[in-house]
Order: sequence, then C-alpha cells, then structure tokens
Amino acid sequence: MEMHIEQWVNDSPLDQKAIRHATHMILKAISGSDELSAKMVMKGGALLGLRYGSSRYTTDIDFSTDLRLAEVSLEEFTGNFNDSLDVAEAELAYGMKCKLQSYKIQPNAQGTFPTVKLKVAYAYKNDQAQMKRLESRGGTNLISIDYSFNERSYNLEILEIDDGQLKVYGIFDLLAEKYRSILQQVVRERNREQDIYDVNYLLTTIEEPTAEDRYKILDSLIRKSEGKDVCEFLNAAGMDDPRIKERSFERYADLQATVKVLPDFEESYKRVSDFYRNLPWELFEE
Repeated sequence: MEMHIEQWVNDSPLDQKAIRHATHMILKAISGSDELSAKMVMKGGALLGLRYGSSRYTTDIDFSTDLRLAEVSLEEFTGNFNDSLDVAEAELAYGMKCKLQSYKIQPNAQGTFPTVKLKVAYAYKNDQAQMKRLESRGGTNLISIDYSFNERSYNLEILEIDDGQLKVYGIFDLLAEKYRSILQQVVRERNREQDIYDVNYLLTTIEEPTAEDRYKILDSLIRKSEGKDVCEFLNAAGMDDPRIKERSFERYADLQATVKVLPDFEESYKRVSDFYRNLPWELFEE
C-alpha cells in the first residue's frame, strides 16, 4: 500500500511541522534499509496518524520484532540506524538532521519481553544551538522510539514510504495490541488512557468489522497475551473490571492537550468495552 507521507507532513499544524519532518526522516531511514526494514514492524499511535488519520499528537514511534534481544547486536543496529538517518537526510529537502542520542534496555536485557528505548534528536541545520546539542548527544528536541523484542505479529501490511517499504501492524493486530495494553494496566500498575482514545477512534473510523474480522482480532489478542499475566481479563467480562476502567480514566482528561476534540470518556469506554464483550469468546473456550 502506497503511503503519501509527504501529504501527511504538509497537512500538519504549524506547531507539529518539525516533529513530522523528523518522523518522515526516521521512517524513510528504516524503510530504505534492507537490514532495518526486515526487523522492525511499526505499530502504535504514530501509525494511527499515518495510516488512519488520527490527529492525536505524539512524539513516540513504536516498533516490535519477533526476534529475541540476544539475536541482535545493538552496536551494529545503532550504527546502521545512524547511517540510514544520514542517507535519509541527504534525500529529503527539509534542511534537518536527526541523530540517535541514547538508548537503554527496559526492564533488563534478561527479561522475556525487553524493550530498547531510543532517543533521537532532530534539529534544523540553521539552528546552531540545537545542532551543537544534537552533535554532543544533548539534543532537547527528541523523538522516543520503543523497540519491543520477542513480540509476534500475525496480520501485517506493507506501506511504501518513498522508495522503501515498511512493515506495519494490520488493523487486527493493531486493535489486539491496544486491547492487550489496556488489560495490562492493572498488572503493570500504569495508566494507558491513550489506548481508550485510540481504540474508540478506530471503532468510529474503520468499516464495521465482520465476524471473521472479530475472530482474527481475538485470535491475535489471545496469542499476544501469552506470558503477559492478563489471563484473568481474557473473557467477555474482562473490561468490566473497575480497576481497568479507573486506570483508563485517571489521566484521560490530559489527552485534551494532544487531540483536536476529546470524546466523552464514558461513551468511549462503553464503545470499547462493548466491542470487546462481543468478540467471539465462545469459539476460544476449551
């Protein structure tokens, strides 16, 4: 599928222009590298903006891979990533530079599902102060990249970015991932208010999922939930748990600063939980 990323950049609000220039450069770097594009699958909020037109502002880009961390040399990966950014910089006429500033592994390299968190700084070349910070790895204009390992994908799409190709989550995996993240709020003791917004956005934007679509969403969710300690919520009543709703609501109002219009929480949560309840759970009962 061809993605008109230039139009996405051109349509951005003035205060988001720089972040979209930088995002374009990063995605062009990945899609244009055979090594990177083979191992990185895009997902998350930035994908919702590019693929489905969501206006939620985010400075994060999420990727996953089915590889284990031990199978990847981070030294080679980061070197290749920076080299690919240099190529993208030369091919795009933004007058901007992007450079990896740092990375860390969370929770740890020995974990079952580790995530490499990368910070990429961006600066226009005519901004000497920001360029100096970027070159000294002290850049303050940053994009965060979460690269999750040992994460299997079951429904992928290929997006054409300029002359390259980028693997991305298809709608079934995207919804499954969002639901899993909502359920994990309790076991991880964190809040994921943006996932309620994102799922509600998708459910009010995409075509009504067919019975087969719903089966694929649930199949992906169950498989993606293995080892994630959410078994107690993997049933039709799972999202009725008040702890999940409370965590989803706690910072929901904060999204007002990142979206054009923030839908009512109660209506959004009801739509998201009703869809979850009406997935074909009976087909997965033992």
